[in-house]
Amino acid sequence: MSGETVSEILREITVPPATISPVDWAEQFITEIPYSPIPGGFRVSNSPMIAPVMEAITNARVRTVSVVACVQSGKSLAPELSLAYIIANAPGPTLWLDVTDDSAKGKSENRLRPLFENCAPVKALFNDDKNKMRNATMIFKNGMTLWILGANNRRNLQSRSIRYVFGDETWLWERGRMAEAEARTTAFKRGKCVFFSQAGISGDDTDAKFLSTTQGEWTFSCPNCGERQAFEWENLHWDGNAKNEQTREWDLERVRRTAVLTCPHCGNVFENTETERRRLNASGRFVSRNPTASKENLGFHWNALATMDWGVLAVQFLEAKAIARRGDISKLQTFFQQRLAIAWKEDVAAQDLVSGLVNEGFFKLGEAWSGEGFFDIQTGRIVPAGTPGATDGVFPRLRFMTVDVQADYFYWIVRMWSADGSSRLLACGMVQSFDEIKETASKWNVFPVFTFIDCGYKTPQVLSFCAGNNFTALRGDQRNEWNFSGRNKRYYSPRENVDCGNGRIARRHYFSNLRLKDILLELRAGNTHATWEVPDNAPAHYLKMLSSERRNNEKQVWEQIGKTPNHFFDCEVMNVCAALMLGLVGAQEGESG
Repeated sequence: MSGETVSEILREITVPPATISPVDWAEQFITEIPYSPIPGGFRVSNSPMIAPVMEAITNARVRTVSVVACVQSGKSLAPELSLAYIIANAPGPTLWLDVTDDSAKGKSENRLRPLFENCAPVKALFNDDKNKMRNATMIFKNGMTLWILGANNRRNLQSRSIRYVFGDETWLWERGRMAEAEARTTAFKRGKCVFFSQAGISGDDTDAKFLSTTQGEWTFSCPNCGERQAFEWENLHWDGNAKNEQTREWDLERVRRTAVLTCPHCGNVFENTETERRRLNASGRFVSRNPTASKENLGFHWNALATMDWGVLAVQFLEAKAIARRGDISKLQTFFQQRLAIAWKEDVAAQDLVSGLVNEGFFKLGEAWSGEGFFDIQTGRIVPAGTPGATDGVFPRLRFMTVDVQADYFYWIVRMWSADGSSRLLACGMVQSFDEIKETASKWNVFPVFTFIDCGYKTPQVLSFCAGNNFTALRGDQRNEWNFSGRNKRYYSPRENVDCGNGRIARRHYFSNLRLKDILLELRAGNTHATWEVPDNAPAHYLKMLSSERRNNEKQVWEQIGKTPNHFFDCEVMNVCAALMLGLVGAQEGESG
């Protein structure tokens, strides 16, 4: 792996130190890290990647240090140890910024003060006046003032000239706060900003700041071929036979046991042991991925492959992928940000690793599905896939198109269903006219009766359109159930025939908003025997809308989250209604009595 190393950069710009290096100083004087799971004092061998970070933070020629790294890997420890070193050896007015004032108070009480108390040179500088050693403001005997405050309180970023600014978890800061913090250091010739965080969203302030630096990537040298390389996720492998090709489900315990890292240059296999990770990290160096950046602006990046059990990471990824197949990408996003330390792209389809990673693609938009069932029009029975004679020419497929009507647009989805109630999203989109709805239904080979259109808006036009094309009109309702023949009650109403004039009759059903959304929730959560899936390349705006509402259990209602549109969510609810009408989901959830 080519590129200038951070060590070379530091050697070029470092002023010869008059004191011990920050790493040696920390190993000598930090006798205990109270919040660390590793007992005893600081030992850089436990986290070798933080040594260059500490050198950069305490180097007077470096103006900006940006650390984007995985959680629980020492990314906060490096600034904390460096701060202790600064207090004792290079004091100056310092502002430590957490996200909020409350989280800053917790940082002071639970991490910084306990650390200082276990460092003799710093503890010796504690002021005898307790009023000068508060959580938010510490004034040491050598005259250094340390403020520990919240970045999202703008007042904390005003009226102070600061030599050192430390910014913790900047991905949670309000936009513009990092620039305001940097502005506090301009009064000092050697003012410095240190930002450290997990990854946030692509293009946010944290991402932009890191991209402006040298972008140092933590690398190791292969013990077999000597090639220097990063800890790349695509070099993680496990037993491919751990996946059931029929169900496409992974044996997660087998995945965990067989996970290994391989060298892409020589094929050497690195076993998943702590000893092996220590051996690789011992040869570690940061290599710049942006060598044209100013050498005053240093960046450091590493991911969890350098610090965590690879089998555990593989399982976490596959679990997140399984949940994403049900339309909830939140855990996958968390995995990217917290474990891989990669900024999440709002356009999920553009996230290169989502679909292609570890050859884990399941299905794509528009892809046929061998599990899709059929419907026998003559008998009204469901015909499972694989039944002899079950073809398109004989029976219509079990796929429903559902349409949400807006003032100028129509949002639609087509979902395929199997006889056991499993389903897959086939296609989704937006059109601008009723004619385009008809064309879309025909394109995706949807049986006319299986095209369902929301009639809560533009009611006369929708009903007339449904009557003319043998489509079905649906309307959500606050009622929870309707009476059918006998004692049966269901979550949707009996068919209502609406006279649209000229002998045309529209077919309309009402359905329970609450009950149908509850069923969708159960399907997406994987709480039924059936699987409910979305493609690997589902559009970002579709996925966003799937998470546009949440259940208020106290009020027993579903509520929209902020201003996020919910059109595709409503389409999915109507699709569940169609499946419920045909008995594909809910077993008996739709009936009582």
